[in-house]
Amino acid sequence: MRKKIKELIFVLIIPILFLMLGILTLPHYGVNWDEPFHFMRGHAYLHFLLTGEKDYSSLSTYPRLSDVCPDWAKGYCNISPGGATDTLRADKKGLTYEEATNIFQKGNKIKRSYYQNDIYTFNEFIKLDEGHPPIGGILAALTNHIFYQRLKIMGDTESHHLAEVLSAFLIVVAIAVLVYKNFGVFASFVSSLSLASYPLFFSESHFNIKDPILASFFGLTIILLYSGIKKRKFLFIFLSAIFLGLGTGVKFNTFFLPFIIGPWLAFYLAKEFFGAKTRKKRINFIRNNILIGIAVLLVPLLAFLVFYGLWPFLWNNTLDNINKIIGYYRQIGIGTPAEMAPYIKHGWNTYSIIWIVYTTPIPILIFTFFGIIRSMFKFVKGNDFYLLVLLWFIVPVLRVSWPNMVIYGGVRQIMEYIPPMAILAGIGAGWLVNFVKKVSRGKRSAVNFARMLVAAPLLFVVLEMIRIHPNENVYFNQLIGGLSGAKAKNIPSWGNTYGNVYLQGVKWLNENAEPNAKLGLPIATMGNVPRIKLRPDIDFWNGHWSGPNKEGEYEMEMDFEWSPKAWYSFQYYDVYLNPVHVVSVDGVSLLKVWKNDLAHTKEGFEKERGYNPYLIESETNYIKVDLGREIFLTRFTIQHGVNSCQKQKGGYIAISKDGKNWQREPEPIDYPQVPPAAVGISDNNFVFLFAAKKARYILLDTGLDNPCLLKNFNVEVRGLFI
Repeated sequence: MRKKIKELIFVLIIPILFLMLGILTLPHYGVNWDEPFHFMRGHAYLHFLLTGEKDYSSLSTYPRLSDVCPDWAKGYCNISPGGATDTLRADKKGLTYEEATNIFQKGNKIKRSYYQNDIYTFNEFIKLDEGHPPIGGILAALTNHIFYQRLKIMGDTESHHLAEVLSAFLIVVAIAVLVYKNFGVFASFVSSLSLASYPLFFSESHFNIKDPILASFFGLTIILLYSGIKKRKFLFIFLSAIFLGLGTGVKFNTFFLPFIIGPWLAFYLAKEFFGAKTRKKRINFIRNNILIGIAVLLVPLLAFLVFYGLWPFLWNNTLDNINKIIGYYRQIGIGTPAEMAPYIKHGWNTYSIIWIVYTTPIPILIFTFFGIIRSMFKFVKGNDFYLLVLLWFIVPVLRVSWPNMVIYGGVRQIMEYIPPMAILAGIGAGWLVNFVKKVSRGKRSAVNFARMLVAAPLLFVVLEMIRIHPNENVYFNQLIGGLSGAKAKNIPSWGNTYGNVYLQGVKWLNENAEPNAKLGLPIATMGNVPRIKLRPDIDFWNGHWSGPNKEGEYEMEMDFEWSPKAWYSFQYYDVYLNPVHVVSVDGVSLLKVWKNDLAHTKEGFEKERGYNPYLIESETNYIKVDLGREIFLTRFTIQHGVNSCQKQKGGYIAISKDGKNWQREPEPIDYPQVPPAAVGISDNNFVFLFAAKKARYILLDTGLDNPCLLKNFNVEVRGLFI
C-alpha cells in the first residue's frame, strides 16, 4: 500500500508541475484573436445565469481615465468599459502615471471585468449567437469572476486564461493516472511529460479559449466512459456525460466521438460475449451489464441537457437555432482552401499529417511510432484498450484528411489528437524499456540505464520550449529545420501565433515609448491587444495610421505567412521603415514594431515626387497609364466627377513593367486601403497607394459601364524621388 502511494505521488509530479508552471507563466502570454468576443459573450451569459440580469447596470462603472473621445466614437464614449474607444490619457483626470497603472494593469479597486462591456450584453448575443458554442467563454468568465473580481488574487486577463490552464491540467492528470494503471510508473511519466511539454498544447493552454479545453473534455469523456464501462462505475459514466456536454458546448468536434467509442465498444462487447466459454457465462455477462448499458444509452441525453442548459441562445426556437449552428459548422468544415492544393493527394488532404510530423518534438514522435506498432500488435491479439487509443489518435486526424474536409492554420483545430499521442508515446517508451529488461534478463542496472536513456531526450524537449518561450505554438522540429525551415518551405501558417505575440510588443512599448505616444495596428482589429496591458498614457487607435505623412505613430503587427501582409497598410511600414523592435524565433520575425518618422525611414524612401504620364489610354470602363519609364510607384490619384454615374463597386488595379505581364494588386479599389483622411480620399478624389513597387504601366479596370472614376477625370502619379 505504501509503495502504491509513493508511485502515485511520483505519477502526479508532472501534472502538478504543469499546473504550477501554467499559472506562473500566465502573464507571459497575450490573447488569442478570438478570445475578446468569447470573453464578452461568456460574461454576458454567466451574469445572466448567476443574477437573471440581461445587462451590467447593477455593476459599478468601469473606471475611465479620459474625457478625450475621437469624433468617430462620440456615441460610444459614455459606455462602460472604454475598450477600444477610449484613448485613456492619464493626465486628463488628474491621475498620476502610477495611479493609472495601478488601476488598469493590476486591477485594484475594479469590481468588474474589462470584458463586461455595456454594448455587448445578453440581449445582443441572444440575437446574434450563431457561431461556436459559448461554454469556453462561460468558464473563462467564471474563473475571472472568482479569482479576479471576488478574490483579487489574479489579473483580469490572467484569470480568464486560468480556465484554460485548469482544463488542460485535468487531462494531464487523467492521462498520467490512466497510463499508470495500465502500464506502470515509467510509461505514465513519459506520457504525462509528453503531453505537458507538447509545444502546441502547453502554449495554447494559456490563451486558446476553444481547442485545449475541447481536447481536455473530449479526452475526459473517453477515459471516464471507458473506465465506467470496464469497472461498472455509474459515477464515471455520469461524469463522462457531463464532460461530453461541456465539450460539445465548446466545439462540435465531439460529434466524432461515436467513431471512437462505437468501434471500441462493439469490439469489447463482442470479445467479452463470445469469449465466454459457456452459455451461462454469456447470460451472466448480459445480466451484469444491462444497467451499465442503459446508463451508457442515457449519456447523450444528459450531455444534451448540460449543453442546452448553459446556452440560453437555444432556449427559444431550439431546433431552428441548432440547425443554424450545424449550418455554421457545415460551412466552415467543408471545402479545400487554395493553399492546401499542394497537400491534396488523390483527393486526401495530407496537410495535418505533415504538420504533426514537423511540429512534434522528435523524441515524442519516435516514441509514438513505437507505441503505434506495439498497440497494433496488442490489438490484433485482442486487447481492446489499444484499439481505443489508436482510434482516439486516428479519428481526429482522419476527419480533416478526408476528401473535401477543411483544415487550416495548423492542427490546433484537432488538438484532441495530442492526449492519445502522449499515451502512445508512453506505450512506446515502456516497450523499449521492457525490451531491454527482457534482453538483460531483468538486470536492474540495465533497466535503469534504459529508462534514463529514454527519458533524457524529453528533458531536451523541455529545454527547447524554454528557449522559445512564450512562442511555443510556432515550434517546428529539426526534420524541417525549425521555424526557419518551415518558412523556407512555405508551410501554410508558419509563424502564426494567433495574437499571442502582441503582448510582447506591448511590453516593449510600455518600457520604451515616449509619454503620450500614439499606437495602431496596420492590419488587425484593436481587440487583439488587451488595452488593460498597455501603458495608460499610450494613445491606442488604428486611426493613427499616417503612412507617408510620417506623424511619428508607432505601429505594431504580426509578421507571418498570412495574406493581409500584402496590403498596403502593412507594406508601407515594412518596406519604408526600419523596425524599432522585432520579436523572432529561430531568426524568423513574428512581430515588428515601427516608429513612423524620418529617423527610422530607410535610405532612399524619404521623399516622393510627381511623375507626368507619357500616355493615357482610356475606354468606357478602364484606364491604362504609361509613365514612359519604370519608377517606384507610391500613389495613383484620380480626381473625377460624381454626378450621373456609377459609384465604384468591385474592380481592380494591376501594374506592369513591360505592358504584357501584369501583376494584379491584392486589394479592391472600392474600399480605402488606409484611413481616408490620411491620404486625402474623398467622394471625388480616388487614391490608390503602392509600397514603392517598380512599374511603368498602371491599369485600372472598374468593371462598370458608367463609372464615376472615369467621368471628367484627371490623373496624378507619384513615386519615390530617386
